[in-house]
Formats: sequence, C-alpha cells, structure tokens
Amino acid sequence: MFLYQDGVLLSSAVRALDALGLLNPAGYPDRPDNGYLRVAWRSLASVGWLDESARAWTDEGRAAMRHRERYVAGGRFLSRFTSNAPDSWAHPWAAPTEMAFSDVLDTHEHWRSSADPSDVVTAHLDGALAVPALLSLRGTRGLQRPEGEVARLLTLLGWLDGDGSWTPFGRAGLAMVDHMGMVGSYLPMLARLEQLCRGEVLVEPGDGEWHCQRQLNVQASAAAHRRYFADADPVFTEIFSHTPRPSFVADMGCGGGNWLAHLHGLLGDDVRYVGIDASRVALDYARDVLEAAGVREPLLLQGDIGDPGALREQLAAHGLAIDDGLHIRAFLDHDRPYLGGDPRADLPGWSTGAYVAPDGRPLTAAEVESDLVEHLRRWVPHVRKHGLVILEAHSVAPHVTRRHLGALHSVAFDAYHGLSHQYPVEHSAFMRCCRIAGLQPVSHLERRYPTTRPFVAVSLNRLIPVQPAPRRIPTERHDTWRPGPGTDRTDGEGLHHLLFTEGDVAHPRQWCSGATGIVVRDTLRAIEARIDGAGRGDVVRVLDYGAGTGLASIELIKACVAHDVEQRLADRGATFELHLVDIPTSWFAQGYELLREHPWTRFHALRTGGAFRPLIDVMAGEQVDAVLANMVFHLLTGEAMRRTADSIAGVLRPGGLLSFSSPDLGPASAYSMLFHDPNRLLRRHWLAALDSVEPHSLASPLRDAVARVRPEERASAQRRADRRILPTPQTRTSVAAALAPHLHGTVERRTYELLAEESLMTALVPANQAEYLAEITDRGLREAVIHHLMHEQVLPELMHGPAGTALGLNIEWTIGRYERSR
Repeated sequence: MFLYQDGVLLSSAVRALDALGLLNPAGYPDRPDNGYLRVAWRSLASVGWLDESARAWTDEGRAAMRHRERYVAGGRFLSRFTSNAPDSWAHPWAAPTEMAFSDVLDTHEHWRSSADPSDVVTAHLDGALAVPALLSLRGTRGLQRPEGEVARLLTLLGWLDGDGSWTPFGRAGLAMVDHMGMVGSYLPMLARLEQLCRGEVLVEPGDGEWHCQRQLNVQASAAAHRRYFADADPVFTEIFSHTPRPSFVADMGCGGGNWLAHLHGLLGDDVRYVGIDASRVALDYARDVLEAAGVREPLLLQGDIGDPGALREQLAAHGLAIDDGLHIRAFLDHDRPYLGGDPRADLPGWSTGAYVAPDGRPLTAAEVESDLVEHLRRWVPHVRKHGLVILEAHSVAPHVTRRHLGALHSVAFDAYHGLSHQYPVEHSAFMRCCRIAGLQPVSHLERRYPTTRPFVAVSLNRLIPVQPAPRRIPTERHDTWRPGPGTDRTDGEGLHHLLFTEGDVAHPRQWCSGATGIVVRDTLRAIEARIDGAGRGDVVRVLDYGAGTGLASIELIKACVAHDVEQRLADRGATFELHLVDIPTSWFAQGYELLREHPWTRFHALRTGGAFRPLIDVMAGEQVDAVLANMVFHLLTGEAMRRTADSIAGVLRPGGLLSFSSPDLGPASAYSMLFHDPNRLLRRHWLAALDSVEPHSLASPLRDAVARVRPEERASAQRRADRRILPTPQTRTSVAAALAPHLHGTVERRTYELLAEESLMTALVPANQAEYLAEITDRGLREAVIHHLMHEQVLPELMHGPAGTALGLNIEWTIGRYERSR
C-alpha cells in the first residue's frame, strides 16, 4: 500500500519533470531551481533513481526511465482530479474521466502482461490507477461490489477473483483504503506540479486553500492515526493520576476531533475538551465526531499552532487559563507556518528534507530547524505545568528510504508535505531542536515507530520544560563506599558526556535514553505497587547493579520526583532508598560526584580487594524490591553471568523485579548492529595495519603507531582488549538461561540511533581506548589512529550497510523484565 501511494507521487513528479524537459537519463541541462523542484528531485532520490546529491541517475533510475511513458500516462490521468470540494469524491466519475481511465487501463493491462509483478515499478504504476479508483469506490459506497472498469483493474491486481468476490489479498487491502486518502487528498496540488515547478503558482495553506481536499485528508488522518492514539493512553493515564490534574485537554490541530473523542473514552467527563484547528472544514467535522462520542460542550476554536499567544487570549475569553491545560497535538508541528528563526542560531542542519519557503524559494535544513526551535520556544512559557504531548511524523533520509521501499511511507509523505509548505525533520534533528528550545522528553513515556528499523517515521513524547536536577544535601550519608580523596574522574567524565549531551543531566542522549527509559518505567511501576501496600516503618529499596556513572539512577530519580514518591511514602510512614553498587572505578566515582547530594542514594562497592561480594552481603542482609541493571550484562561471560544471576536472586524479595537493558547482546537483526560492533571493526582494521606487509604505505597516524609497537607486547595487549570488549558478544539466550533458575520473565528487542559522533566518543572514552588499543601507549597518537580509522574506514563502511541511519548506526538493545519466583 505504501508503494501504491509512492506510485501516485512519482507518476505526478515524472509527468511534471518530463513536461519541463528535465528527464534525460544521459545527463541534465542546466536545471531551473525553486523549492518545489527540489522536492520533486528529492522524491526521485528517495526511491533510488538518483544518487544522494539528486543530480546523477543510478542504474535503478535508468531502468525505471525505460517505463517513463507509463509513469507519464499515470500522472496525466491523476492530473484530472483537481477539485478540492468537500463532496468531490462522493460522485461517480464524469464520462470523460471514465473514458480516460478505460484507455489508460487498456494500455496498462497490455504492458503488465509482460512486466515483473514483483518489481517496484509495477507496484508504482498499479498504484497510480488503483488509488483514485479505490477512493472513488469508497466515496460512492461501491466497495462492497465493484463494477465496470474498476472491477477489471482490481481483478488484474488480484484484489478480485473471477466472479467479482474479494480475494484474501483484496480484503487485506480494503483495510488500507482509508489511508490512501493521505496522498489522494493532495491530488489537486500534484495536478499542478508542473506550474509549481515553473514558479507560476504558489501553495498557500490556510483558509481558501486550493491544494488539498481537506475533508478526505481529515478522514485519512483519522484512520492512519488511530493506532498512535491508543498507544498514547499510558501517557495520559500517568498525567491524570497525579495532582494537580489539567483542567482541560487542548488538541491543537484537532482535525476531525478523533483524538479528543478517544480521550473522552479514557478520561470521561471530568475534564474539558478543546479542539483548535486552522481549517473550518476540520472544525465542522470535529463537531459531529465529538457530538457522536458524547463529549459535553466541547470548545472548538479556529487557531494557528504558530501563535500560542493568540490562543491564550481565545481561551481566556472562555474562562480558561492556557497554562492550566494539557496541550497535545498529532502530526502538526511540521505543519506550522514558516516564520523564520534566529539567523544567528548555530544549528547543524541535520535534516535531509527539501523545504519550500512561503514565497516558493528553497529553504535550507538549518533554516527549518532554526524556525522549529523558535516555534517550540513560543510554547514553553505556556506549558510549564503539564507539558506537551506530541505525536510527530519525521522525514527519512533518501539514502535510508531507498533501502526500505514498501516498509515506510516516506517517499510520498516527504514529497507531498514538502510541496505543501510543511516542514518534517528527521527524528534526531527534532529531538535536538526540542532540547535547544528548552524542552526535555520524559524518557520512560517515549515511543518510536518502527521499533527495529534504522529510521524513525513517527515518535510519541511527553515534553516538559527543562527542570533543574533535584538536589537536597542530606544531613548525613549512609554509604559504605566513597571515592578516595583526589580520585581521578577523567574517565568517568568521558563516559558521562557520552551518556548526557554536554554532560547536562537534564538531557540524556537519545541513543541510550529510550532503553534506559523502559528500565525506569518498569522499576517505577514496581515502586508504585509497593507504595500502595506500604505501612509505617517500611522501606522501599531499589538497587542499581553496575551503576557506573549513574545514568539509570539519575533517570529514576527524575521519575520518582515527578511521581512524588517520597511524599506519598512519607504519608504512610515509609521511606525510599536507592542503592548504587559497582566496582570502584573512575566511572563509579563520577556517579558519586553526580548523586552525593541526593538523600535517597547510598553507594556500595561490589568488590573489596580481589573478591566480589554477594549482593545480600553488600546490602547487609536487607532484601530489595527491585534491581535495575542498565548496560551491564553484555560485559559478563557465561560463568560470571550465572554468579550475577544467583546474587541478584539472593537480594530480591519474592516477587521482586529485575529490569535490565543491554546494547551488546547478540545476535543483531538484519537492520541493526550491536553497540560494540564499531569498536570490534576498529580493532580489526588496527590489527590489519599491524600485520601489513607494507607498513610504509599506511596513512600517517597508522604508520607512526605501527612503528612503535613492540611485538612482544602484542599478546598482553590482546588479552586486555578481549577483557574490555568481548570479541564474540554474549547472547540474550545465554543471559536468559542464567536467570531462568531463579527468575521468570521476558525480553524484547528495540533499536535506537547511535550518532556517528557518539560512536567515535565511545572509542575515545579514556579507559576504553587505553585498554582496547593497548599496543599504542601514547594517548595522542592512539587518539589520532582512532579518529583516522573511524572516519576513513569504520563509519563509512557501517553507515552504508543495512544498519546505517541518516546520521549514524542503528543499535539493537535487549530489554528484559523478570520477577523472582515467589
């Protein structure tokens, strides 16, 4: 179904570019340039027909252009659908359109008789006819029993069998017909793509829009978004389970009101529902939907997402204070009016989209990201109480999109949004802009879609204004370990900056925040369950095993503060303790420095002298309610993992929770890799340089480093490297087997993007580099070798592989939730 919608967009683009005389697989003339043209060229790059510069044809593109006439014919037929009247799909096609469809179908049927049915081109050309045909059946209520030429097409495509009944394939497709309205709603705009590319006309969003059939768009959006609305329920349940509760929910860009109607089913009548949209058509539709859902006196306002100040005044006129409400929006922040950002802002322009300014000129990614930052900043003063809940769609880089055709909607989505002056950006760029604007995600509530591919098409976040880290120096500490005076924390600081952007504990890096957030979420649920049954004198205890620099504990403290855990326990006469346990290292010393001012924390050494201590001894015989082990288990070999499982089981109370995450348990999926795979490849390249038969031909830093290595030290250095990063990673199966005698539970797999710069930072963490490339004793030379190999060999090789993302690598995490048997 994604390929069908891609076919609508590509047929329209090829028709326009062909009419402009710009399609020449042998090369290009000087190309005119405006924003709309850039979007069209990018769509061809996204499907793999042009290279990453969108200027040179690929072999796939030259092969596709052999069918150029068929794409042009499909685009010419699609250009007949120019009306954006609300009832434009509710009537049968006029006779000229019926005749044109019959003619193009005759030719397509003949062409398809010798075409490869599994070829992407075949799906494109099928879709250019199937999408308008199915939307017409939908609008005229003819889907139950298609007739005439449309039935002939659906039989050709395998949707209908010989007697006109729906096949299993056709029935599956019927479930997606509503979704086709996404690209179908933009057919009036695609019909005039040639004029847009010539600069003869502009798209002007808002009232009086000509480019979109808004009613179809609203209906298609409701169908496409339904799944995400249900997935967001836990976010609202958490928000409304604590006081003070929002007095209203305001859906900016409410469209047809479907999310508000859904929330009414979840939250009931104790909250006011406010829908805001720029389109009167959408508000009229929303009024009917909310009335049917039984929503009492919904407040529906016409408003602009780019002007929260005006919304504040509108709400005040109805007796509502803007900051007393919970503000939500679904797929709207990219649909804001472009106002421009701070020209002095130093934004990297991570996004790869093609963007159009209001006057039709191209916009750079940096301009769009700067505008996004300013847009979000305008909202920050109004959401300090309850934050923002944002579902957002993201663009996907063309070099990633082309590897996943049919598994994502980005070819069509990025193009019709770009042409209609909308500004979706890559997920990593969006989250960076949120941080710069002063918003931080509640990591344990985050969702990303899909969960295992090297791209994020949709994200769900609760964003709150940046909060200072909670600090309250305890009158006395209850640690059994503290770092000694003058402890060198350089290595710990290096790891801390890898985990938190610029070392700021308000902003955990995206590569680790998602998996850590799941561990925190599960641990928080265990704490909540204990609060409900706590009595006077009880102590709720959590143990952070292998705490390192304190990432998981820091995130858990944030969540506990937000949930008022301490006061709720105090009301019952109970208390809370967070015990951090690890081997005494620079990493653990950094964790102590970060958390020594928090009264809940207690630090303990896992090892004294050369011996590891059972956790029950570390805890002086006290059992704990939950153990979290974040980024630990992949470091343990089989026997060590079994001992650890025994130790954890020994300290957990019956029914207690173990929640863990690991980014380096194998095997990785087809579209991901493990966290230390770049480091393993780095070492292979280094060893290849050491064994080079022509060391004088190596690049400068490698040549110098090889010349200084003494052969007799290599065996010792290899042992150190193998201890630092296991040459063959542990597996999730072996971890599960070690836990099985004492605990029962499940594991899941998710992937998160590790930016290229973060992969480099991982290799440069002082202890990592000193142990992993121990043959090179000079730190400056060692770092030069790491920079050279990562930039010249490791990252280019991996980023162009199946796990490559727009800006880095898709890292697979194993996340487990286990309970001790009662």
